[in-house]
Amino acid sequence: MILGYVDASHRLYDMGFGTLKMKVRVESEGGAQRVVFSKASGEGEVSYRVLAGADVTASLAMDHDGHPVPLLRPVPGRAYRHEAGLLFVADPPRRDPEDPGFFLVQVRAMPSAVRFFFEDQEGTEVVSVPHDEILRVAPADRTATIYVTAESVALPKEKIAYALELAPGSRAGPLLTGLPLSR
Repeated sequence: MILGYVDASHRLYDMGFGTLKMKVRVESEGGAQRVVFSKASGEGEVSYRVLAGADVTASLAMDHDGHPVPLLRPVPGRAYRHEAGLLFVADPPRRDPEDPGFFLVQVRAMPSAVRFFFEDQEGTEVVSVPHDEILRVAPADRTATIYVTAESVALPKEKIAYALELAPGSRAGPLLTGLPLSR
């Protein structure tokens, strides 16, 4: 799972604004869309056909001994279900200049650096979840919850459970087709 940011040049960053040395973009051609992952420099890319898309609000929390620890506050954007997983790219209508990390629970960066990233670099939040990290999905009318197992943001060698919520559930429904649903 990738939880972090993407800038106007499609470069991906982790939650601490460290570069992941890769890019992600959504391309449209002939009425079809593809999610493309590539190296930040050099050659090599892989693309996946978009199967469904929806305008939703996403939030993400990490499980800590049965208690959710929020990592991403609810933020509107566009979610894509592609052949290899899910991608969410935030599209907040406006950011509060006094609170550049408004959509984040905690940012360990200088406010001026955060402001530069979001304003000058036109950055925004991003979540990418590959199929093999999705444990199960709990669909609902109000909110659909996708349970994920992935490396910990704080402890990269340790697997932790995360909960990605997409709202409203009615719009998120097409994104869930074919995923392991909760009973």
